[in-house]
Amino acid sequence: MSNGKQRISEMLGKMDPDARVVIQGMLVSNDVDFESTIGELIPKIGNLKGSKEERIALLKLLYVDGNKFAPKLDFEKRCQILALNHTGITREALAKMYNVDRRTVTHICNPLSHNYKNVREHEIGLGTERFRKEYLNDTLINQALAFRQENEKEANKNNKFAKMKEGIHVVKTANCEYEHRVIIGWREDEGEPGWYYKDMDGNLPDRWLCSDDESMKTSQSCYIAMLKEIADKLNPT
Repeated sequence: MSNGKQRISEMLGKMDPDARVVIQGMLVSNDVDFESTIGELIPKIGNLKGSKEERIALLKLLYVDGNKFAPKLDFEKRCQILALNHTGITREALAKMYNVDRRTVTHICNPLSHNYKNVREHEIGLGTERFRKEYLNDTLINQALAFRQENEKEANKNNKFAKMKEGIHVVKTANCEYEHRVIIGWREDEGEPGWYYKDMDGNLPDRWLCSDDESMKTSQSCYIAMLKEIADKLNPT
């Protein structure tokens, strides 16, 4: 929900086209400046007695930030994203760094996008070198480097939520003459928290096993390592 301080012109860019046209018409008919804030809008419109379409459009304007894909960036941060993208930082990394949807970053950086044209026009107006000098300052560079370090640490951790292969699998590899029921699971009581497997038709049916540190990172890596190790019982009955 809007906190009342955003400018109407900024919020309009986040709305669907049909609702945006309705709001624009309401602003003109009520003599409201597009650069007014949301908080200034309501007193000027008063108790709206317009059409249902207008009231729905107004609700969308007031709650546009509730959309999970709505940008959460002010103009300065959008400029920072464009400046950082020029250094080679990927759009995926920028989306994660600024906690926005990747499509927002794409629109900011794409010279053909109709969204956020004011950011790219601002760069053209200042000139590339001056734009980068203004927005790619030491503080931002340090933040980007710190983010990279933290992101690498996170990537090296065992990921509890990488559960694509979690559950029971029935496998038969080149080392097996019969099928094995294998469980892939996240375990925190086997030593280091991570992904382990249990071969219910092997020699140690009650043991959770892991291959190495790499196999513990995700359920997928555990599954791949398991396929290389799985084998029949020494004396199957």
